[in-house]
Amino acid sequence: MLKLSTRAARSIIPNNDAKSSQNKIAQVVRVKKMAQRNEAELANHEDYQEIAALLEEALPDPQIQVKVQRRQSCLRVLLEGHQIPEQAAVIACIRQTLEPGQPKGVTQIEIYARYLGATQLAWRKMLTLPPVLDSPFADEFQTEGTQRQAAAFSEVKAVPERSRRLSPRAIHSSGWGALGTGLILAILLIISPLKLLFTGFLVMVHELGHAVTHWLFGRPALPTVNLLYGGGITLVFEQSPAVIGLIYFGFAVFAYGCRAYPRLLGVLAGLAILYTLCLRTSTNTMLSTFMGHGMELVAIALCLYFSASGYICRVVGDRSIYAMLGFFTWFYDIQFSWKLIHDEDFRAFYEGGIGGVLDNDFVVLATEHFQTNLSAIAQWFLISCILAPVVAFLALRYESWLKRGLHALVQHPD
Repeated sequence: MLKLSTRAARSIIPNNDAKSSQNKIAQVVRVKKMAQRNEAELANHEDYQEIAALLEEALPDPQIQVKVQRRQSCLRVLLEGHQIPEQAAVIACIRQTLEPGQPKGVTQIEIYARYLGATQLAWRKMLTLPPVLDSPFADEFQTEGTQRQAAAFSEVKAVPERSRRLSPRAIHSSGWGALGTGLILAILLIISPLKLLFTGFLVMVHELGHAVTHWLFGRPALPTVNLLYGGGITLVFEQSPAVIGLIYFGFAVFAYGCRAYPRLLGVLAGLAILYTLCLRTSTNTMLSTFMGHGMELVAIALCLYFSASGYICRVVGDRSIYAMLGFFTWFYDIQFSWKLIHDEDFRAFYEGGIGGVLDNDFVVLATEHFQTNLSAIAQWFLISCILAPVVAFLALRYESWLKRGLHALVQHPD
């Protein structure tokens, strides 16, 4: 530092020449920057964890994880999450957050975004910031070029917090492309002999829906393939008090874990009461019977949601495959319910049951639970099929509202 001070003292000897004055200003600024760099290397005065926390709070998605590191004059920001926000929104958010208190010596911000658990980046962006000058000659040193750079820094206007956090989400062009590709593939499958091959997916989803619901109400169940009559069948055993006890034990453990969050605890208590009511009435057997076809509706909504949003898609083509499975299931179930309503031969075949011994699901629902005819059940299922894609697209569009509500459940009381 003594050598730097000596050089600085020599460089500011009075000189009447204009060029010497300019050299004086440049030399002092250079010395100041060198001193700041040495100071930053000896002691880290910037709390980058605090910067990361500020960015996490400012980003529209509270689930995004932010990591901040500094490499000389470059601030590296890594964004990780199940959903990656739009690049323009991130840039506006980071500029709005860091512009009032730009870290000393930082002239660039390098932004990386990737899906949680992925190894490849979703996108990368480099931002150039105006230099922060605090020397005695800062006012003289502000040139027109620096002003233009500062104007460029504020080029992306900050979005108001309320509208940024509660703005509806649009489907990107890549999402529409995947949905269109999946729709075409599903149409080709539903009208081709390959339809029989892909019904295996429906059988798996259908029987899994039965099995999961039976387990939730204490009845061990095993989904299997019906080799004799085709399709699938779920083997169900007697209700086990041990399984029910484990479920209530899970409620208790979860309640203890969220005891600090009254809202979440209230929701959990409501679910426990609802579960008990279903368990003590015939509602549990009705749900176990319905959730074969009900799980198909869930599969339609989830597949289309994943395709449109890009969630849990790691390989190119995943989104199109999700769309194909969603639309294929949708077409198949619409065709199935339509034939139950309008095709008397098909309805008679369905009412005949499996091998003339076991009744099909909708027959059980119509005769044992709702005391109505089969066509009425099929009509309700047809309406549900039509609404399944609508639910998926509405959930995606108003995702920020849903996340805001879920986030509010885990907030400590004021």
